Amino acid sequence: MKHNNSYGALLILALALIVGAPMIQAQSKARARANVSFDFNLDQKAMPAGTYEVSSLSEKVLAVRNLNSGESRLVIEAMQVEASPNAGTPHAKLVFRKYGDQYFLAEIWDGQHNRGIAFPESKREHEIKLAGNNAPQPELVVVAMK
Repeated sequence: MKHNNSYGALLILALALIVGAPMIQAQSKARARANVSFDFNLDQKAMPAGTYEVSSLSEKVLAVRNLNSGESRLVIEAMQVEASPNAGTPHAKLVFRKYGDQYFLAEIWDGQHNRGIAFPESKREHEIKLAGNNAPQPELVVVAMK
């Protein structure tokens, strides 16, 4: 009886992959690329400089992939932010917080809406802020995506 349950579960999984694959491919067509000339941190992971592709896998999940190394990272939308009504035409961009020579990915904007996603301050970023007691606010660095 146990084997029948295993086969049934595998069959359901296979069907879900067959049906779901075209949907994922259709959704991931929303892609943008950016040339990031510096190493940065995404969540708790160090990412090297390079050409990055950001693609939407679902409404709440993005893939951030380094095209040079092939390394990728799935990002679950943490917090949605909206541009001010006076912001004008939306542009696809990556926004980084810079502390000295360290960069942290702060926001991703797809350029299709006046909405983007923002990443909360990581543990490492918080440590850097605490270490520089009187340090000024981080510098914002914007990298355009195409």
